[in-house]
Amino acid sequence: MSRSAAETAAPPAAPRAAVSAVRRASRSGHFWGVAGLAAAVAALQGAFGVQQYHRFRLGGYDLVIFDQAIRNYAHGDWPVSVFKDVHDAAQADPTYTAPFTILGDHFSPIFVLLAPLYWIWNNPQVLLLAQAVLFGLAVPPVWVFARRALRRIASPRFAAVAAYLITATFGLSWPLQEATQAGFHEVAFFVPVSALMIERLQAGRLRQAVACAVVLLFVKEDMGYVVAAFGLILLLTRKTNGVRLDHDALRRYRITGAVLIVGGVAFAMAVLHLWIPAFGGRSGFYWYYGQLGPNMPDALKTLVTNPSYAYQVATQPHVKVHTLFFLFWPYLYLSLASPICLLAVPLLAERLFSDKPEHWGLDQHYNAFLAAILIMAAVDGLVRLSGAARLLRVRWRGHLLRPTPWLGRWTVLAWSTAILVFAVVIIHTFPIRSVLDGNQWTDDEFTSAEAAAVAMIPSGTCVEADNNIATHLTSRTQVLLLDQVPRGCPWVVLQTFGGVYPISDPVVVSERALWLQANGYVLVYSQSQVFVFHQN
Repeated sequence: MSRSAAETAAPPAAPRAAVSAVRRASRSGHFWGVAGLAAAVAALQGAFGVQQYHRFRLGGYDLVIFDQAIRNYAHGDWPVSVFKDVHDAAQADPTYTAPFTILGDHFSPIFVLLAPLYWIWNNPQVLLLAQAVLFGLAVPPVWVFARRALRRIASPRFAAVAAYLITATFGLSWPLQEATQAGFHEVAFFVPVSALMIERLQAGRLRQAVACAVVLLFVKEDMGYVVAAFGLILLLTRKTNGVRLDHDALRRYRITGAVLIVGGVAFAMAVLHLWIPAFGGRSGFYWYYGQLGPNMPDALKTLVTNPSYAYQVATQPHVKVHTLFFLFWPYLYLSLASPICLLAVPLLAERLFSDKPEHWGLDQHYNAFLAAILIMAAVDGLVRLSGAARLLRVRWRGHLLRPTPWLGRWTVLAWSTAILVFAVVIIHTFPIRSVLDGNQWTDDEFTSAEAAAVAMIPSGTCVEADNNIATHLTSRTQVLLLDQVPRGCPWVVLQTFGGVYPISDPVVVSERALWLQANGYVLVYSQSQVFVFHQN
């Protein structure tokens, strides 16, 4: 049996796949270096998330939603979020059922794995720290992938140094920063699992790579399309880490790829039209390609028959092009030279063709789904282009010249250094810079007023709260979102110094304050435009 076939035939084991990258780093003598880098990434992202929480910059949409749902998991209940349940009830269609679980919203049953954390610390910050750790867990597979790939064009020493630079770039990448600033989301699981899936494929461990792909299906309702894209990569795979697959292994890859393509799309459609409606959601609510058609056949028909319209939709408004530029330019567009980039296609398409503006820009957490994919694709693209360059023969002054080995080594080092420098320089335009600002770790008059208002609310009561203040009440009260509809809770907390979702106009918030006073509520706290009302 050939080496590739033997590796492919190795028995699958999810736990072994999860730690294989760390063990490989250990065997190469880089265990503590990689572990230290992973810990640094987790610490940086964790510090940033906690800082944003204590500065009241994280919204209850979505942190409180996940907090309430996962806390219910921890208590052995359905993942109900009263915060989302009550706010969305009036907007739902006739099929809406209460209490509404998040299983009828996004399909993310993988969240149940975080439930034990609430046995240790009953606080939404535990989700922020868990996300930071999960981002850190993506470091070993990214490092192993980069080192293994670069050893094909550079010495082991150069490859290891470059792998550290590349992985540090990944840890500082702006998509991860934006995801942390947005709070906690499903992307926390996607980043490490997708990185491990790509690394396992590179290593020729087909079963372990497929196991990771299956795990992705339980991260979010649209992951079936990513799994289908991974199946397409398997169909196109002829080599793993530069070693050509034998006939049996090639056949196995093709069959597996075809199964993942069909199974991934079928799974996504089943979740969208069967699972989510069965748990009280709306069928097709998360169909992100609405500008192309109401369903997949119509969307594909539009792409084929009217590509000019599809191009116009994908590039307008210009913010979409701006986002694409920031995703690919930091790696000098090398991601486009690798088939790994196919994994990004469904993730980008659902945003470019979406009719929701929050999907188009640099902020929010959506770009973090691409963080590991694009940097690992860029590494693979660099290796592929370097390999092609070695085959070139250039005649100069009568001599036949070919690229020398030292050129590949210094190209690797120069590129990895350049992308890290860019990641460091660009920090001043992205939010994580606040971690290094001492003033951002101290309370100002607004955060002090918000903290004092939170302290006035007794535990175990019902309270309507501003979106950002709600995150500090969810662990000990039944907190509801302050929206256009009064809920009758005995306590209400609001602020008028800045509009937040869903009431973005401070004037409307002020009108709510007047309404409360006219309907039996007493103002018991007022400081720096933060107010607490209590109903006697």
